[in-house]
Amino acid sequence: MSDTAQAPRRLPIAAILTAGLASGLLYASMLLAFAFLLPVQVVFGRYGRREGLAAAGVAAVGVLAAQLWGFRPGAGGLGALDIAVGALPALVLLAALLIINAPFWGARVRPYKILAVAAACALAALPLLLALERDTSIASFLEGRIGSILAPLSASVGDSYEASALAASLDPKEVVATSMTALRDSFAAIILAVIGGSWRIGNRLSGPLGPGREETLPIEAFKLPFPLVWAFLGSWSLVLATVLLHAAETPSAFAWNCAIAVSLLFAAQGWGIATHLFKSWNVPRSLRIITGVMAIIALVTPTAGYAVAAGLPLLGVTETWIPYRKPKGAGA
Repeated sequence: MSDTAQAPRRLPIAAILTAGLASGLLYASMLLAFAFLLPVQVVFGRYGRREGLAAAGVAAVGVLAAQLWGFRPGAGGLGALDIAVGALPALVLLAALLIINAPFWGARVRPYKILAVAAACALAALPLLLALERDTSIASFLEGRIGSILAPLSASVGDSYEASALAASLDPKEVVATSMTALRDSFAAIILAVIGGSWRIGNRLSGPLGPGREETLPIEAFKLPFPLVWAFLGSWSLVLATVLLHAAETPSAFAWNCAIAVSLLFAAQGWGIATHLFKSWNVPRSLRIITGVMAIIALVTPTAGYAVAAGLPLLGVTETWIPYRKPKGAGA
């Protein structure tokens, strides 16, 4: 063996266990479940694929343990089927993260990589989503849980017309039906946001010397390849056609999922443009953070939410024709 041969790397056991357990706890928390891939991706980005694979294995065990604990006898759960339903999305998303970090992608454009994996996950999740819609026991379970949460609010609204309208909007059956419809029309976009956001943010959080940090450009440099503009225009044209033709649920859901998913990518590009412009205008970092937080909060309000949700993707799309980030001055 030559003197230049490197000794095998030792696994950072503490970091792997911490990341895996944190991932399992985040998923079990429900409220922060959307971020459960982040600790695993941080390990991928900071240490490498072998360490990330180990952290994903610990996270999978943690997710299964949390589901078993939640549905233990006497805990009020529904049974073994619900354990599988609760754990399967996490296991699919963890598998997707492993595929994104696999070495066989080579130099392929990253947005296409994320889109391909998210599309595969959406197809894998489709049977589960259809089963959830058709399973009346799950719908009844959700209605009961939501009804118990909304009962105090419904009891305190009063007898006025506005109160009656509010009470009608808080009907658990309507809430569950509306939520399932929204989920059916946007589940691919949700998967794309969780996978793509976790991959990007996890790499950025992996530290300045991590390979993931070096692979991921800052948001102000994020730019999509030109062909995705046609995907954006085509998907929204498909949405318009389904609306005008009063299409059935399946083609309508397909059109909406495609349109929202591609729009998310262009929203990220729009965010990058805004960040670049703020920096070029020497806007203080604190003000940039406040503006970003306000934009996120605005998403939950009806009018401002529509403006932000439409404005960011359109800002990203229009960069195809307007060079927002073109350098100015000599040599530009």
